[in-house]
Amino acid sequence: MHKKISIGLMIAIVILTLIATALVTTAVTMTAYSDLIADLPQREAMYDSLSEIDSLVRSEYLGNPEEESIDSGIAQGYIDSLTVGINEYMTAEEYADYKTLQSGISLEDGSEITGVTYSKFGSAGYIKITDFYDTTAAAFSSACTALIDNSVTGIVIDVRDTDSINIQSAADIIDLIVPLASDNTEAIATAVDKDGNNIEIFSADSASIDLSFAVIVNENTRGAGELIAADLRDFSKGSVVGKTTAGLGTYQKIYEMSDGSAVILTVGELIPYSGESYNETGVTPDYTSELTQQTDDLSSDSLFLQAYAVVSQ
Repeated sequence: MHKKISIGLMIAIVILTLIATALVTTAVTMTAYSDLIADLPQREAMYDSLSEIDSLVRSEYLGNPEEESIDSGIAQGYIDSLTVGINEYMTAEEYADYKTLQSGISLEDGSEITGVTYSKFGSAGYIKITDFYDTTAAAFSSACTALIDNSVTGIVIDVRDTDSINIQSAADIIDLIVPLASDNTEAIATAVDKDGNNIEIFSADSASIDLSFAVIVNENTRGAGELIAADLRDFSKGSVVGKTTAGLGTYQKIYEMSDGSAVILTVGELIPYSGESYNETGVTPDYTSELTQQTDDLSSDSLFLQAYAVVSQ
């Protein structure tokens, strides 16, 4: 049998609930407010310093300060002070050029650029990637098709001296080579923010290339090229030849500002298929060599010959 609750008791419960809710809300608000107050002196000191410099320049500087240059200089200095990953401020003009270049259009003559060249050497194919654009993966796919049609038994991918944050381009190339990602992180790569949240996932489909691969790297290989080397090894699709890479395992996003300028900002750590980050440590080759000679003549390129021996086994 259920006992009835008196109206007085019910009112008391409601009042206590409201008080508890108010206390929790107040505690959360006060914590946020305290954090804000703690940060205010630092912000005020920064603004005071800028104001002092501005007053000094306007009163004593021989020339006339240009407002646009001052604004971009402050933004540039702020971004340059960041120490994790790759961060860059671009003016509106610089950002327009950046978008054009990344789309695969030459700034010099408007022709298409892909960053990909290829050739056949003995029984193997050789694909050189000099940079990563939005057109690179499609060009890489065409190169693979042409080499396979030419009966190669393996392919050497050369990403020496590549320095690119175009992770999507690298992921598209990896997707062409590897099968469906099903183990480990279940993704080609995952970008994880500072709170441990997944902010971008790069996946692979079931299509793959049934050939042996080798990836040539050196100490100047950074970003997108490192992901290719790490993932092809993680998927057991290829070996890495050369020297330990630079170790840029971070993920960047581009934010456009209201005036048309833009900021490239490091927003996460990039975790490859294995689940083990190579950020700041680099990708260690399976076949390490101090030989670094790189020439247009593959027959005298020591690292290529080592990679060729790997895919020809």
